[in-house]
Amino acid sequence: MSAATLIEEMLSDARHGWSIGTFGAIAEFMRDEDEDARITRDGEAVSIVTPRAGIRVLPNEALRAVAFDTLSSDGETWGQSVAFCLPVPAEMEHTGIRWLGKDTEALREEDRDADLFDLGAGRGHVRFCARTRDAAYIEALKEIEGTQLFDPANGKAQAETFRSQPHRVAISPAGRVEVYAPIPLPGGTSPEGPHTHLLPKMVASGKTHASNSPIPEGFQPVLSLHPRTPWRDALGQRVPFDAELDALFDGVLAQFALPEDRAVRRSVEGAVADSVEPDAFEWPRTRRGRAQARIALRRLAQADPQRVIRWRQLYDRVPEPDEDAALQA
Repeated sequence: MSAATLIEEMLSDARHGWSIGTFGAIAEFMRDEDEDARITRDGEAVSIVTPRAGIRVLPNEALRAVAFDTLSSDGETWGQSVAFCLPVPAEMEHTGIRWLGKDTEALREEDRDADLFDLGAGRGHVRFCARTRDAAYIEALKEIEGTQLFDPANGKAQAETFRSQPHRVAISPAGRVEVYAPIPLPGGTSPEGPHTHLLPKMVASGKTHASNSPIPEGFQPVLSLHPRTPWRDALGQRVPFDAELDALFDGVLAQFALPEDRAVRRSVEGAVADSVEPDAFEWPRTRRGRAQARIALRRLAQADPQRVIRWRQLYDRVPEPDEDAALQA
């Protein structure tokens, strides 16, 4: 299976979510299974539009898919992701707010005469934009073109963003995500379903992705798939373990996981199968390796918790700190 084929198969399943963005500036698309959705195809491009958001994906063979598990801090579960990547471009920085003209590539025809502004929060291949017809907001952004939205001197434009509630549009060579849902006011929470994040401290770090995402050196994620995990429903609430969902992603991991992740998992599963004493096992020395080993133990616990109880007591007790957590404060 190619990366393009994987994208097409997963797009058709409403259980899974998608995003385009960089560290701190991201637009997320998801839809309810019973939600009104217009699905269209134009050549290889596939678009899905709902009343709350839309996505267009341009599958192509240049994308490198990297599938991976992420360790959850609750001591039992794990998350799942696939990053579709391209080589990092020569020019990584965006130079601030820039008017891009009318958004003629908008997913909905009625949005194609609205003005599109690059907010300067993207990196490399990814633009993070605002789309609006609001005259006051357009004027406020044009007055500060070339500067950063979060500059303390740009308080007027920041206030106008919350007042005018523009559409947010994240664009990359793999497609675009548009979010029509409201932006929460400062101190508010993101709405359920499609939403965006634009977090100044994280954007200022200059990263293209979180530290716990095992993106190969020299690559940047330009589209991300967020499969429904076997542990949580569409709203992120805990549910009983779903073995079918885990098996679905296990097949994706088998083809697209990094070799080093697969090697750690095989070593843990082999040691447990051979009844190796946990304190005699050579525990991985890297942060990534340790996380993968702990996830392997958690998976094994779903089939036979008693068999790995001593392993987990020794190795899977306290969550490792998230290096990026401080940037979200």
